[in-house]
Amino acid sequence: MPDSIIKTLAYFDIFNTPLTREELYRWLWEEKISNYTDFARRLDDLEKQNKIAKKSGYYFLPEREEIANIRQRAVPIVEEKMQVAVRAGKKIRWIPFVEAIFVCNTVAGGGVKKESDIDVFIIIKNGRLWLSRFLTTIILSIFNLRRNKKHIANKICLSFYATGDGLDFSKIKIADPDIYLVYWLENLIPVYDPNNALQKIKYKNQWAKKYLPNTEDDYQTLYRWQATDSKLSKAIRSFFEKAWGGKYGDMLEAQAKKIQQAKMKMNSTKGNKFGVIINDNMLKFHENDRREQFQNEWKIKAYEAIVCNHKLICQ
Repeated sequence: MPDSIIKTLAYFDIFNTPLTREELYRWLWEEKISNYTDFARRLDDLEKQNKIAKKSGYYFLPEREEIANIRQRAVPIVEEKMQVAVRAGKKIRWIPFVEAIFVCNTVAGGGVKKESDIDVFIIIKNGRLWLSRFLTTIILSIFNLRRNKKHIANKICLSFYATGDGLDFSKIKIADPDIYLVYWLENLIPVYDPNNALQKIKYKNQWAKKYLPNTEDDYQTLYRWQATDSKLSKAIRSFFEKAWGGKYGDMLEAQAKKIQQAKMKMNSTKGNKFGVIINDNMLKFHENDRREQFQNEWKIKAYEAIVCNHKLICQ
C-alpha cells in the first residue's frame, strides 16, 4: 500500500493537486482497499514518518506544502469555469443527436488556472457525428462561448467528440497503463447526461477499473453543475432527430462532413497518432497531446519518491 499511495500522490503532484483522504482512497493506484480504517491508519503512519505530508486536509509528497494553497485558490476558479460549462451545456442541449456533455482535463482533473479554457467531451448518436459537431460549433460561436486563438480563458474547447460506437478508449491508449487516460475517464464531470451515458463509458472501459479498483460508479454531479433538459428543448431536439433520422439526415451528415473535412485540410491539423483522430466514430483534436510527457514525469517522480521512502537514496 505505501508504494500505491506514493504513486498516486506523485501523479497528481504533476498538476500541483494534493488530495483529500477520501480522494486518495478512491483514486489509489492499483491497490484494492478492503478496510478503510487500516488505510486511514497507514496514511497517519506515513505522515508521522515524513514519507508524505498533510496540510489543510490535503495529502501530498514531502516538501510540497505550497500545492495545498494552490488547490484552495483553485476552488473559486473551478466554480467559475463550471458555470460557464453549464451555460454552454444549456445551449448544446437543443442540438439534435447530442447524448451527453462532460467537462474534462484540467478543470475536472486538476491543474486548472485562471487563464485556462474549458475542455469538454461530447457524445453524439451513431451516424450523426459530423452534423452535430457542425451545429455545436455554430451555436457556441454565436453565443461567444467557443474558444478561438484570441480568446481562451473561460471559453469552451470543442476538441473531443465520440459516438456510442467510439467509447472504447483502450484503442487510443499510448501505453499500458496510460495513467492520464485512466484518471481522465474517472474524472469526467457530466454537465448534461440525461440518459446516463457515463455508465456506458464505464462499461466500455472496464479495463481501467483494475488501475483504480476503489472507485464507485454512483457519481453524482452537483445540481448547480447540471444543464438539464427543459420540456421545450427536449421536444425540439426530438422533432429534429425524427426529421433528420432517415435519408435526409444522411444527406445532411454527408454535407457537414464534406464541409468540415475541407476546413481541416486547410488548417493542416497535425499531431501524434493518438492526439489527432478523425473518423466517423471519433473526432479528437489534441495536436499537443502531452500524455507521454505526463507518463514519463510520473514514472520519474514516483520512482524517486519510492526509492527515498525505502531509504536507498535520500539526500
